[in-house]
Amino acid sequence: MRIFGVSTQLYVWSQVSGDKSLEYKLGEVASAGYDGAETDLSTVASLEKMKETKALFDKFSLKPSSFYSGGVFHEAESAKITVENILKSAEFASQIGCPSITVNPNPKGSEKTDDELKVQAEYLNKLGEGLKSKGMFLAIHNHTPEIVSNAREFRSYCDLTDPDLVSVCIDVHWVYRGGVDPFRLTEEYGNRIKAMHIRNSVDGVWTEDFGDGDIDYHAYRDLLEKINYSGWITVELAYEAKTKITRPLVENAKISREYVRKIFGV
Repeated sequence: MRIFGVSTQLYVWSQVSGDKSLEYKLGEVASAGYDGAETDLSTVASLEKMKETKALFDKFSLKPSSFYSGGVFHEAESAKITVENILKSAEFASQIGCPSITVNPNPKGSEKTDDELKVQAEYLNKLGEGLKSKGMFLAIHNHTPEIVSNAREFRSYCDLTDPDLVSVCIDVHWVYRGGVDPFRLTEEYGNRIKAMHIRNSVDGVWTEDFGDGDIDYHAYRDLLEKINYSGWITVELAYEAKTKITRPLVENAKISREYVRKIFGV
């Protein structure tokens, strides 16, 4: 196993500190001891924005582990626009050393048809090819919709696309919440996994920090060794209505960082 660094997704900061600047959020990430951060692709959507974002990452000695985007892929006309827009921003992302773009294709409110999944795979391949030409890779992220029906849509990402063009960013807890064993899915598609998001829960409720809980991350680390995982580890805290919050977010980020060091040795 080769870990490039430990980063954190800024989603939870949007929940807790949504009106705060990117500078404020990255400052907290750095003070919590992380090597990098993942934030929205929109932060590098133009040359001017890219320069501003790069200056902030440099100020705090952080690296962009990835930039995150959604977009429609299962409808051809919309998918063409999605691919074009992501590739435009990715050109700027590549200039600040970002290795990948993490994409969660938009859900449709019900399961996508077989034909829609084929269209989606076609445009994921096109996006992956475009990113590869820029020295980057595409990592497909999952929430619950991709995991229902025995991870039907997740499997389509892997089974219908070119492995040289499309990789996976597995969100371990969303797999768990979707009713599929994350250990089994990770072992089955280990050769496609090049990124990951991790959080935990207790009795099904997301915890305020990343630590012991419903998913045994000691055992998951052993599985990552088995599949020879190579990539970043990205903590993605998220708070829901039943999450019991007792500390400031920056403290929870620090505690989570120490837990990653305890489990993964980095």
